[in-house]
Amino acid sequence: MTATNIDNTTDTTSVTETNRSSINVENMNDASTTESQVTKQPAWVENEISKWGERLRVAEWEDAEYRANDGWKGTDLIHSSTSPVQINNYMVSYGDGSGGPIPNLERGGIGTVLTGIAHFTPAAESHKGYCHGGSMCSVLDDVVGWCGFLVTGECRPWSGFTAQVNASLKKPIAVGSVLRIRASITKWEGRKVYIAAELAEPSGTDDEKDLVIHAIGEGLVILQRGVLSEKEEEKKS
Repeated sequence: MTATNIDNTTDTTSVTETNRSSINVENMNDASTTESQVTKQPAWVENEISKWGERLRVAEWEDAEYRANDGWKGTDLIHSSTSPVQINNYMVSYGDGSGGPIPNLERGGIGTVLTGIAHFTPAAESHKGYCHGGSMCSVLDDVVGWCGFLVTGECRPWSGFTAQVNASLKKPIAVGSVLRIRASITKWEGRKVYIAAELAEPSGTDDEKDLVIHAIGEGLVILQRGVLSEKEEEKKS
């Protein structure tokens, strides 16, 4: 999740509302997801998904031609149908814009929540039916980074970089598991965005106390220089 040059101004061209064929949001699968992956979705997905907000559309996850033309060399570690652990889509619920350095921000800031579904495939296996701890850390890193990109109230890919992720692995994950990955912005100080993340298995009820927690994390995203001033200029225009 580390950017190569943190001094460059933000490039927002990688977020598009693509004109590709509609994607089945209920099953949270992208155009390359196989039928077998879709059928593995547990019942809690349908029960919860309507509460997660709007779908995050990112061209670099969905469009192989876009990736090839814009400098990528391969497939995404997390957002590809061939990834050992796959997050095929994210849903975002923006905060009310409060708690940050930009006054009168309409949305974003503290309270912004990013939620997705993580499928741990057999390729993530480590010891006899259980997934590698690195796969758990990878999805925590991914959700922390993308949550940080949402802080200004819109998705601005690579508008920052993940400087730190502290992970605590609570419970092993069996191969084939489908879990909920979630991150929320807890603090925003200048270019520093603080994020809490959680990898869990919901029970299917509305009671969050019934979650089975597999891992938690705390992350820090540093925004690129110029991101805050650009957003303030946008608000004036």
